[in-house]
Amino acid sequence: MSKPFLRVLPPEKVWELFRIFQALPAENVSLEQSLNRVLAETFKAGDDLPPFNRSTMDGFAVRAADTFGATETLPGFFTIIGEVLMGEMPTVTLGKGEAVRISTGGALPVEADAVVMIEHTQELDSRTVEVLKAVAPYENVVRKGEDLTIGQSLLSKGHRMRPQDIGLLAAMGMTNVKVHRTPRLGIISSGDEIVPVEMEPPPGCMRDVNRFTLGAMARNAYADPVWIGMATDSLESVSELIRLGLESCDAVLISGGSSMGTRDLVIAVLEELPDSKILVHGVSISPGKPLIVAEVGNKTVFGLPGHPISAMVSFEQFVVPLIRRLAGEDAVHPFLAPTITANLGRNIPSKEGRTDFVRVRLENRNGRIVAAPVLGKSGMISSMVRAHGVAVIGNDCEGLYKGDLITVHLFANWIGEAIEKEHLFGYEASGRGSRDISKPPQHEHLSGS
Repeated sequence: MSKPFLRVLPPEKVWELFRIFQALPAENVSLEQSLNRVLAETFKAGDDLPPFNRSTMDGFAVRAADTFGATETLPGFFTIIGEVLMGEMPTVTLGKGEAVRISTGGALPVEADAVVMIEHTQELDSRTVEVLKAVAPYENVVRKGEDLTIGQSLLSKGHRMRPQDIGLLAAMGMTNVKVHRTPRLGIISSGDEIVPVEMEPPPGCMRDVNRFTLGAMARNAYADPVWIGMATDSLESVSELIRLGLESCDAVLISGGSSMGTRDLVIAVLEELPDSKILVHGVSISPGKPLIVAEVGNKTVFGLPGHPISAMVSFEQFVVPLIRRLAGEDAVHPFLAPTITANLGRNIPSKEGRTDFVRVRLENRNGRIVAAPVLGKSGMISSMVRAHGVAVIGNDCEGLYKGDLITVHLFANWIGEAIEKEHLFGYEASGRGSRDISKPPQHEHLSGS
């Protein structure tokens, strides 16, 4: 079998290719089940929220103008004419110098336009209260429709649901929503040297790391990972598992077998599948260059590198955008991970024409946040564990200098550790310049020291 040549594309070109894929069909789910799902419909407010003027404090509902001039030394005297019971609309109408007891969330009586906090009052008897501080109109009050007005746009089609969004629709009385189906992602590992994790690897073999890292990344991207199996280095084995994955899943990942070596079986299998088109064979990033993307019917097959770090970077940069597309989002870019600005801890050389993803660990050095590169080859999973995030060096950059300000894309689950252990947040990065890391001065060549 001859070696296919990689037709290397920049990441941006790969992302744009994903626009050919359509969102998965919609389904109705209960509001409780909609978390992290993408809406297939647009919502507008059917009512004002709140539907009445509502107190935000415990105290007394009053006419604000009646309190003007009231102070602790010269209080205003009000006649208590009743109490607003929770869950009921008041029937009394306030007159001049009158007040009604009210709790947080209670509906204001007619003519009342403010609430005096309980701590700014003093009851003289059951019928009289002193107001020790003036209030402005609608102070301590949420006005009818102040949160939402009837007909106002709430959530748009293509929006991924968050807890607060669920609360918003609950406030509107929604119990079911229409969302796109969750993408099912078939995962295949390949290679004669790969063995199940429960086995003791014989000489020359390694445990299957990618099955678990890629499955976990799929869940992080709100897809359902489906383990298809482990393929040997044979056309028959790879073909059988890819076909099985395509039958039961919306997209298929196979890690290993995507390099230009003699074991490049994935391309051969994909070329033989009916209604198949190779979209990508090689992308200008490091690590992760030997990426394969194919369209098979209306589904996608990814051939990811076998080395764990390369596979993880490829997944984040290219599989995640496809997942987002299938799930109903319009975006074709990776998730926007939380970022932090840091000073680079050492020079990093790079190759122009290639986008580099550099693993870094953040350190607090005398009040400065420093991003120290974590060295290690793409097969060393421990380097990813030691890292707190990645810095991206653009394809028109020949390297970065020690002390340069860079943007670090954090691994989301690490933020809590940073706050609790590293004490990084609250400090600012400082250094020589605020250079755009994707556009450094041209024709600069760096050593790695």
